Amino acid sequence: MSLIDCVLQNKLGIYYIYERQLSVLPQEFKSKEASRYLAAIELLSRYKNPGCKEKLGFVVEWLNKNREPEGYWDMGQSAKDGVRFPLSDSWRKKELRIKDCTYRISKLMGRISSAD
Repeated sequence: MSLIDCVLQNKLGIYYIYERQLSVLPQEFKSKEASRYLAAIELLSRYKNPGCKEKLGFVVEWLNKNREPEGYWDMGQSAKDGVRFPLSDSWRKKELRIKDCTYRISKLMGRISSAD
């Protein structure tokens, strides 16, 4: 767990993925910055140790706070970076963007919550 603590507190983030401290949440959820932040958290969520997953609980809380009242997530058009988004062929339709964002975040939350 020391590794996770070190990575979360590193002021420079994770080289080439997210250049800010991971223990500090992005100010705006509907942004490219938040999408990059999620990329770093996705990487950390792959660690199998339950203690490491517990350390990411604050991210789950943040994601739940940013969930739309209808139960889906929408990170907005600006989250489109050409690397992780869009998953669909296009975001010309808002429904596809919502589907992509919800899929990505649901998958991440499942990884953080799983015990294996």
